Amino acid sequence: MWLNDLSKYREEFTLGGSASACLLIHGLGCGPIQMRELAENLCSWGFTARGILLPGHCGNTKDIARSSLHDWEEKVLSEYLQLKSKHDKVVVIGFSLGSLLALQLAIKHPVESIIVMGTPIYLIRRYLPINGLIRIGKIFLEKVKTRPRTCYMKSNSYTGYLRQPINTHYPLKTLHEIKQITKAIKPGLKDVKMPALVIHSRKDRIAAQDSAKYVFRHIGSACKHIVWLERSHHLVMYDEEKNVVFNAVKEFLLRVV
Repeated sequence: MWLNDLSKYREEFTLGGSASACLLIHGLGCGPIQMRELAENLCSWGFTARGILLPGHCGNTKDIARSSLHDWEEKVLSEYLQLKSKHDKVVVIGFSLGSLLALQLAIKHPVESIIVMGTPIYLIRRYLPINGLIRIGKIFLEKVKTRPRTCYMKSNSYTGYLRQPINTHYPLKTLHEIKQITKAIKPGLKDVKMPALVIHSRKDRIAAQDSAKYVFRHIGSACKHIVWLERSHHLVMYDEEKNVVFNAVKEFLLRVV
């Protein structure tokens, strides 16, 4: 069974009522539903889980093109401040684009701890001249086709297949903004002092594994851990080793929060 109702992908949620909260930030082209299964696990472990929708996502290519890095940053900051006003502790958990936004927030604000998965510091390969390719491509193209991905989700809210990502094309403008945020993050990683967990797959063909190595090496935390997956691809929360991912998140949070 496929979930084709985009309104379900867009639905923000808050699960649980604990004093410790987790802010969940999804990846490019999808929405809060991407983080739902993890959120339900967090709730069972005693955390409040807040899944948000980044502006422009879960629509068409034009929708995401009209949104900007600034819009995404403002949304994450606003949601963090709201959680902070209601909860004693706030953990930030991001996947892919969400992990970049989580790191940027942690550079500037004292979140309790941070978990990043599939962080795309380097797209595809570390030494691929992606910035130059995007700059040149913008002259001739407005968008680039992406290979549709799917995953199987099993949660209280929905069980079945999700389409990942929703869009079949990404605007080159959007890819350029992702590279801009990675450029801004790199020198600030030393200022991320809170406990940090990095999760990455060696088979990730979107975020090069050197991305995780770079984040782990340069992050300023004295309490940092990295978990390598051997059989998964980019969507680590829904691949063969998702139980490894969930267990790593649980052990980390129960130890540091």
